[in-house]
Amino acid sequence: MSVKIRENINAIIKGIQENKILEIFEKYYADDVVMYEKGDSTNRVGKDQNRKAEEAFVNNATIHEAKLLKVLVDGNNTAYEMYMDFTYGGHNVKKTQWAIQQWNNNGLVVKEEFF
Repeated sequence: MSVKIRENINAIIKGIQENKILEIFEKYYADDVVMYEKGDSTNRVGKDQNRKAEEAFVNNATIHEAKLLKVLVDGNNTAYEMYMDFTYGGHNVKKTQWAIQQWNNNGLVVKEEFF
């Protein structure tokens, strides 16, 4: 299982770097995925709700740089740290962010939290 998960997280990271966020979301995220930031998991439950959030980001952001700093894989759990430089809504944003994922047995993300 961990080999497929390692391949899948690497594909997600590559997709972000190649600005293929919506494509990787459709391929690697489960229908019941929960995604959240800062501990609030109440507003982004299920693929439809999360797709709307991903589309809003993609439609309003221009990614200038997405640099992988670290990636961790442990069983059905992964995490990666990425530096991103992007313009969102006319404002330039430069930040380093951790994304932590939990995967199901089908190799799909069921939970993702950003810090």
